[in-house]
Amino acid sequence: MLMRLFGNSDYDRSLRRRRWLAFGLLLVGITGLVCYILLVHDSEHIPEFARGFYLGGASGISLGAVFFLVRIQYLLTHPNARKKARIQEQDERERTIVNRSFQFAGMFTFFAAAAALFVLVAVNMAAAQAVLGVLTVFAVAWLLANAYLSKVL
Repeated sequence: MLMRLFGNSDYDRSLRRRRWLAFGLLLVGITGLVCYILLVHDSEHIPEFARGFYLGGASGISLGAVFFLVRIQYLLTHPNARKKARIQEQDERERTIVNRSFQFAGMFTFFAAAAALFVLVAVNMAAAQAVLGVLTVFAVAWLLANAYLSKVL
């Protein structure tokens, strides 16, 4: 699905779609900042670490979205840079590196979270349930992706 959305058939169209997704991501970050300013900043009921999470998460998402917007806009306005980026994205070696990196990161994250469950069950059951929920979502997403890709490819 993502390959169809960001496919190589029309790279300019793909960049324009990515720009819209970056705007959406920026909107998420701005929403987080507005929530922090209006709801969280002066709240006495929310712990300090949660306030820091709101501010840091919303700021990071916003800055990342701005970075992507600037890069995409640069590629849309500079044909030579766009051509170089397109060639790099279509390079088989580059794709293999990215795919294997994602595979390793996913595998490492899954097993690290599973190992963390042994510690968390003894320390904090709510945290253990949260990690177990993340592992469940990961496993279900993998199963669905595997089923979809086995039919499509």
